[in-house]
Amino acid sequence: MSFFRSITEQLELKTYGDPIVHTTSGAGKDSNQGYDAFVPLIDSGIYVAVWSNQKFLSMVMYTCKEFDEIKARDKTNDFFKMSKVESKLF
Repeated sequence: MSFFRSITEQLELKTYGDPIVHTTSGAGKDSNQGYDAFVPLIDSGIYVAVWSNQKFLSMVMYTCKEFDEIKARDKTNDFFKMSKVESKLF
């Protein structure tokens, strides 16, 4: 998935496996169509869930490595061309 390649390069995060992507492929309600994706990082992983018809994306970056969370938010926003973004650092 090109998003994972883009975000890991821009944040200098190292992967150790290929992204895993699952799609609903028409199963379930129309409003819930989309996909889940995960890429393992040396320092943990990135999970993305997308509901295409709802125009909703949820992303969690698990990592022990420090990174610029504003840059991560902005680059994700740019990649997916989102008009509204909410983010939280834990």
